[in-house]
Amino acid sequence: MTADASAEIEIRSLPDGPAWDDAWAVVRELRPHVDRDAFAALCREAARRDGYTLYGAFADGRLVGVMGMRELVDLVHGRHLYVDDLVVTAAVRSRGVGRRLLAHAEGVARERGGLGLRLCTGIDHAPGRRFYEREGWTARAVAYKKGFPA
Repeated sequence: MTADASAEIEIRSLPDGPAWDDAWAVVRELRPHVDRDAFAALCREAARRDGYTLYGAFADGRLVGVMGMRELVDLVHGRHLYVDDLVVTAAVRSRGVGRRLLAHAEGVARERGGLGLRLCTGIDHAPGRRFYEREGWTARAVAYKKGFPA
């Protein structure tokens, strides 16, 4: 893979099954607390509820990046696509893989009638924030979260 391999990257949807095992291996670089079974169960539930689709970025036939995406509707953004957990393997970061995944998301949004796109990244995740800003994304909100005991 060259320094900027974005032209060599193929993006395709990943069907439930063995492809999700490969996707989980990539996603756990960002979400090490999510085991394989929980990953598959959460992806299936999101697919059932929101049409969640996993996409893979392949270089030389090898999965090097993963992005989940679903269509959401809310009062602030209307109908839009939400990008979940865009992850590129550490070995190929900064080589255009993340850029290609985002470009794919933009293409899907255009195909669906020009939907807007939204994503979140951790407030302390400076490399992710720099990446998204470099790609033309604008920070527009702060998300709050509150957990409840089981």
